[in-house]
Formats: sequence, structure tokens, C-alpha cells
Amino acid sequence: MRFVLPKGRLLKDSVNLLRKFIPLELPTGRSLVSREGKVLLARAFDVPVYVEHGIDVGIAGSDVVEELSPDVFIPLELPFGKCRLSIAVPKDNRVDVERMDGFRIATKYPRITKKFFQSRGVDVELIELHGSVELAAITGIADAIVDIVETAQTLRVHGLWEVEKIMDVSALLLVNRVAQKIKFQEINSLVNFLKEGDKWN
Repeated sequence: MRFVLPKGRLLKDSVNLLRKFIPLELPTGRSLVSREGKVLLARAFDVPVYVEHGIDVGIAGSDVVEELSPDVFIPLELPFGKCRLSIAVPKDNRVDVERMDGFRIATKYPRITKKFFQSRGVDVELIELHGSVELAAITGIADAIVDIVETAQTLRVHGLWEVEKIMDVSALLLVNRVAQKIKFQEINSLVNFLKEGDKWN
């Protein structure tokens, strides 16, 4: 099996969990592919794309999966990566969602954000960013942001206030649909192993 894992906050837990099932050699130095070619490291938002288009197994946050809607099989929610996707505003401009009509919202999640505000009947302008979206609120480019919140410490440091949670987030196991059939036994063994909660500890 070939695995694609997200660089960043999910990597350590992903590796620790998978190593309980299979010896996993990670890329070294600046390389993004392990020496045997079995493990790839990718941006979080690219992991579902790699799985959809041919890599057997990947791990990604449910926020990314919801945003991209990839055509992959998702057999399992994993016991890490717990956080939430929330709306935040500068703390000196605390307003409810219903009063955000006409707001500029900076986010890495334009599809989720658009769907959420439409469901509340609020018309907003979206600014899609790929880096630290807090900067958009600090500089006044955006009136609010939609981003991942774990402890809210980052929000507090940047003078932001969490208005409302859009969705809970956790890590998901993703499986390529072709691999699910032609490597059924290997993948089924992995899924069944990970389903046993005692293996997570």
C-alpha cells in the first residue's frame, strides 16, 4: 500500500497510529517521498486529491474533506485531530452571524463558508486565502474569518473573538476507490485493526 500523509498538525499522530499496524519509513530531509516510495507527504488540502487519483490510503481532516468533496471511500474517523471550524471577528466588533450581511470573510474554506452563510440567509463576500487568515482581520482586509480553532489561543493572541462554530473536525482515513477493490484484503486488515480502540492508546 502507498500512503499520503498531511504535513502539519496531523502528521505525528498519523505516523504513530499507522506504525502500530505497519513499519512506516518517512521521507528524510527535504524529500516528500520515502526511499521505498510507500509514503508521501503533502499539503493537507492535497491529500484527498492524491487519494482520489491513485494513492491507496491517506489521512486528512474532515474540514478538508468537506471542503473538497473528493470521490474517495471513508471507512473510519480517527481518534485525533479534534478541533472545530469557526467564525471569528475582531474582539472590538463582536457581532452575531445574522448581523454579518455584507461582511468580507477571509477563509481557506470558501465552499463550506458560502454554504453556511447561505443557510442563515446572510449575504457575504468571500476572500480566499491559503496562509494565516488571522492577518486579514488584523489588517482590516476582512471583517471576519472562518478558520480552524483548537484552543482559541491563536485567536486571543491576534485580538479575535470566536462568534460561532460551523462544524466539528477530526481526522479521517481515506481510501482510493480502486484500491479498495484490488487491495481489499490489505486495506480491510488496516481498517479492522484501526477500528479496535485499544490500538489507539
